[in-house]
Amino acid sequence: MGKRYLYGDAGLIEILLPQLELMETSAGGYASVYKDPLTNSFWLKYYATAATEGGGYLTLVRLPAPSTEKLIDIAIRTLFEDEAVAAVLRLLDEEAIEKKEFRELLIGKLEEAVEKGDLQRDRAFQIIKFSNLADPMNKREVVGKDSADVKADATYFAGIAERAERLLKRLS
Repeated sequence: MGKRYLYGDAGLIEILLPQLELMETSAGGYASVYKDPLTNSFWLKYYATAATEGGGYLTLVRLPAPSTEKLIDIAIRTLFEDEAVAAVLRLLDEEAIEKKEFRELLIGKLEEAVEKGDLQRDRAFQIIKFSNLADPMNKREVVGKDSADVKADATYFAGIAERAERLLKRLS
């Protein structure tokens, strides 16, 4: 299965799965662990849900799952569009479920890649769109926080959105 970390093309995943050994399935069948007998690597098949309503985006990710920084690098540099989308959706899931921060690092890496000319215009638009970087809405919990903390969170997301909008304008 090569050097890829993620697959986000459901048709391709269905072709790959018969080549793998099913090791374990979660209750309900929403996630399964597979082993590649050729490389002894393990893969998690699951449905990315953070960016979807009423379903999920079939994803296959090599275990151990890539770090936040690696996911950002994959989203920016992979040659495979489905891998880029799957990386962004994984970032969104980790933000929603595990409260992992990625937005500041992602916008910084996007700005850097654009400055160096290392990022295609369409990929930059795709990443910003799928990750909702240009959306200034506060994505953090507000329950139990005082007004200063809520305002700081709102300012953080507004700042990221402003940087994303500037980047989009630069690429237009």
